[in-house]
Amino acid sequence: MSPEFNYPTEIKGTRKLYSLFKGIKNPLEVITGNHKIAGDNYYIKTNFTNKNFIFSQDKEFTEYILKQNHKNYYKSEIQSITLGKYLGNGLLTNNGKDWLKQRRLIQPGFSKTKITNLVSIMEEEIDKAFHSFQPGQDIDLYDFFHKLAFNIVAKTLFSSDIGETQVKELGKIITEVQEVFAKEVRLPFYSKILKVLGIIDKTIEKSERSKAIIQGVLDKRKSSGEEKDDLLNMLIQTRYEDTQLPMSDEQLVDEMLILFIAGHETTANALSFIFFEISQSPEAEEKLKKEIADEGEMVFTSESLMKKSFTLNIIKEAMRLHSPAWAIDRQALENDHFNEYSWPKDTLIILYITGLHRNPKYWTDPNSFIPERFDDENAKNFAYYPFGSGPRLCIGEHFAIMEMALIIRKFYKKFSFISYQKALKKKALVTLRPTSLKGKISKS
Repeated sequence: MSPEFNYPTEIKGTRKLYSLFKGIKNPLEVITGNHKIAGDNYYIKTNFTNKNFIFSQDKEFTEYILKQNHKNYYKSEIQSITLGKYLGNGLLTNNGKDWLKQRRLIQPGFSKTKITNLVSIMEEEIDKAFHSFQPGQDIDLYDFFHKLAFNIVAKTLFSSDIGETQVKELGKIITEVQEVFAKEVRLPFYSKILKVLGIIDKTIEKSERSKAIIQGVLDKRKSSGEEKDDLLNMLIQTRYEDTQLPMSDEQLVDEMLILFIAGHETTANALSFIFFEISQSPEAEEKLKKEIADEGEMVFTSESLMKKSFTLNIIKEAMRLHSPAWAIDRQALENDHFNEYSWPKDTLIILYITGLHRNPKYWTDPNSFIPERFDDENAKNFAYYPFGSGPRLCIGEHFAIMEMALIIRKFYKKFSFISYQKALKKKALVTLRPTSLKGKISKS
């Protein structure tokens, strides 16, 4: 270790080897274990790529990286290069001036006013999905929510210009890309094996197929000359401030693909965690049903969905315990320091959101589901970052919250969910997801 830099406690020896290999399949278990050993910040240097990593579940350090000195940090090469080769240069993978230009262009499409106008489309899809529910019906809500969230994103992004077969194909491709990406990132030397076996090239071909599907939707819309009240229309019509030119088709496709993935994946995963937690807490379910009844005719309006409520507390608390965005990565553009620590440029910073959200330094009874904790008037200052923070705060936060609140209230107005599972098996890919959520539906 270079004496000119003062890293946090280093993970080395057998624990380091254990971390590098066990972390491929169980990153949450390994990172959590390392924090228990080394504290809220630790350092690890990889043997094969000789890269420096700092992991943190510290609120002040997280705020420093994401907000106070955000200009010194880009999305790491893990996302900008490795994931970018599959998904292109959309908001998720882009950096610097290009990212800022795209963000400013797309931001108006996610204003509260625009999202409010999408509630009726969401409601139609939700009602259609819930229509077939029967009391006593067995169901895997994880699969159900993925289909529902996919359909909602397809309708709000593309109106009716994308078919069910295409939606299914996109979903399959997105899962396969994530599986390969996770292997590539967690075991760098294995990526050479994946390349030799042709798996990376095949995965890139699949991602090109997903882009071709979206390009087909774009071509259809442009040739029709039809204007629809959806995000695709907004993106086609929008113009860059400096040139007054529209986005190229390539950029449009990249942005739509990212929005499609981010818009369904995290929401579907979060809903699965939310419904699991409600199923384990009869008191929370009873309180939720009372709020739904008390709201009366206003219960599904955008005003009611977005105001401070027990419904939102449930969403926040479940996302605290099981944040789909389980880690945030950044890469230092220049040498930097914070408090007693210092590190060189190109250091990879992994902000461990799962650990931060369960850190007893910031949370009382951190592993318990207590929605009421968000009634606290200081809740805005909690160590809580399910949508990130700073300039790269998730653009779809309001969209996701409104969608989840609507689904929760629509379901619990008529039904209850009895989970067959008392614990959830989780899988950490790009997002944190449960492997299933099996149970049965009962009538309220």
